[in-house]
Amino acid sequence: MRATTPNKSDKSKNLSESSRRTRPPKPFGASTGATSAAKARPKGAAATEPLESGEMVRLNKFISMCGAASRRKADELIEQGEVIVNGKVITELGFKVHRETDEVMVSGKPLREPRRKLYILLHKPKDAITTTQDDQSRRTVIDLLGIDGRVYPVGRLDRNTTGVLLLTNDGDLATRLMHPSYGVEKEYIAALDKKFTRADLPKLTGGMRLKDTGEKVSECAAEILGDGLSVWLKIHEGKNRQVHRMFWSLGYDVKKLERVRYAGLTVGNLRRGEWRRLLPDEIRQLYKQVRLEPEF
Repeated sequence: MRATTPNKSDKSKNLSESSRRTRPPKPFGASTGATSAAKARPKGAAATEPLESGEMVRLNKFISMCGAASRRKADELIEQGEVIVNGKVITELGFKVHRETDEVMVSGKPLREPRRKLYILLHKPKDAITTTQDDQSRRTVIDLLGIDGRVYPVGRLDRNTTGVLLLTNDGDLATRLMHPSYGVEKEYIAALDKKFTRADLPKLTGGMRLKDTGEKVSECAAEILGDGLSVWLKIHEGKNRQVHRMFWSLGYDVKKLERVRYAGLTVGNLRRGEWRRLLPDEIRQLYKQVRLEPEF
């Protein structure tokens, strides 16, 4: 599938004009507390992490920067003895390595920090698996890109969910975008099996408990659209199949789900299956949202 290149006007379309198209102009019944809370600093979010000086970085960060694993997963690999630095097994979590000269291997594979970081926005179509490979030989989102650079999806979308999907080899950014403490907003339009009643709106937006596990989700914003068979929803968590489970807990089945915005980005003029590289200003905005300093 071919990539598309945005022109200068695409930035404003993507981050302003398109937001007016996809975001309801005046949601009714949405929790005002949820709206203001989404703008505030998320509870439990850490302060900006200090940047490490020079070329010495923590081992888990280096593994993440190479796109091999998230920092949390990297810590697990270190503790399990799966990481070797200069021929020696390292199990110390705070161990630091030199980005240019140290030789690091994870599970027997040498790591190399990508010389050029890639940031890709894909308009995900149906029937594409959000993973780097599939043991059942089904089509993946990586197959749609057709590029040589190794990237991986930021979070997951169900096979039949369409819309905005980010892919990158920037491990630090991806880890923070997916972490709920940074409150990265995701907006969806869900098509339901029956009309959504206004009486259920406060239940949906007020911080409900999921019926299947009893797990509590945070407050969100929502609006009933058109004839009531579709609902716009804005959340800042990413639990497994969360949107489906929220509606199911209230007695509705989601027949079709589209993610119309992620971290302020929309698909703009991309058709399903098309992709493009993010613009520098868009990348900076992503870094700003998760309190990281861009490395460019």
